Amino acid sequence: MKLLLQRYLAAQLITPLVVSTFFFIGFLLTLDLFKLTNLLVTREISLWFVAGLVANLALSFVPLALPIAVFFSTIYCVNRLSSDSEYIAMRAAGLTKEKILLPFLLVAALLSTSVYHLNQNFIPHSNKEFKRKVNYLTSSGLLAGIKAGQFFNLIPGLTLFATRSTKYGRSLEEVFLQIKDKKTNDDRVIFAARGELIFERDPNSLIEKLTLILFNGNIIGQNDKNEIEKILFTKYIFPISQSQFQDRFSVKETMLSSVELKEVLSMTFKEAEKIYKFNKKEFFNAKYEYWNRKNGALIIFVFCFLGFSLGITGTRGKGKNSGVIGISCLILYYGLFFSLVSMANKDQIPVTLAVFFPASVMGMLGIWFYKKLDWQS
Repeated sequence: MKLLLQRYLAAQLITPLVVSTFFFIGFLLTLDLFKLTNLLVTREISLWFVAGLVANLALSFVPLALPIAVFFSTIYCVNRLSSDSEYIAMRAAGLTKEKILLPFLLVAALLSTSVYHLNQNFIPHSNKEFKRKVNYLTSSGLLAGIKAGQFFNLIPGLTLFATRSTKYGRSLEEVFLQIKDKKTNDDRVIFAARGELIFERDPNSLIEKLTLILFNGNIIGQNDKNEIEKILFTKYIFPISQSQFQDRFSVKETMLSSVELKEVLSMTFKEAEKIYKFNKKEFFNAKYEYWNRKNGALIIFVFCFLGFSLGITGTRGKGKNSGVIGISCLILYYGLFFSLVSMANKDQIPVTLAVFFPASVMGMLGIWFYKKLDWQS
């Protein structure tokens, strides 16, 4: 009988958990897809490509969405059990609060284990795939916007116009090119009779080296004396580097497996800079990412326990609203978490303290609320 009731409790949690998980992932997806809208709507890409891109992005949001989903799902489920007097009936039947809590913790433990293993290799691989697809969109896919008789200015600091163009701008005629360097404020104008766009793609990363070769033209600009000068050429090679594209999705540490991140922990900054091309910010982010992956699994368990305690205390007639308290706990957790991470970034506290201390605070809150479940027999 007790086993049947515990299965029933676990089953009651599943439906709100699934719904809330999809809701939070969808919410996070919407925010990032807005950044990709311009890339997606202006490129000739297949539906399968878009579906793969969204799936890769959605998988990376699972460790972010699942703890919050578990938290609110547990509160909702326990609140409903209490309001329907099912909780009272189970206590009257001899079930202790520990035995009622057990099915929720078992579900949380299963989810924690799943998230832990996802973070080891699956999500880093998914992030790599996402990065490769974005590289494709921001390079050759971007240049699909080159059309004859239209100005092309999707590359920062560059304006291109050609009277005739083949698909993807591989062959251009009567080319006008304006190049503006924001750092040096250098402004050049190039006219050429024709031009060719050369693609060189890395088959592993999908990063493309793009080179525009211009023929029979001239370059007009200013020299050091602010005098206008004109240079004639028969062939001019203009490289379009990857750094000229507005790529806002390059996060190196999220694409490393946990084994690789663990190796980074034992490295000096110069070693990480040489092997992984990390700057100081990325070096800190790699250490933070390693410990945060472990915390992602832990916080699911902690939030489930806290949610159970809040769900019961919110229906005890003490004037407390479990939803409001729950949101307050989330604000406290994430406010404390990001404040401590900021301090760790400045070397004021260890990274492990910044990552795990907020979870410890939530755990202590959960224990405090749990002890207040003073049901009378």
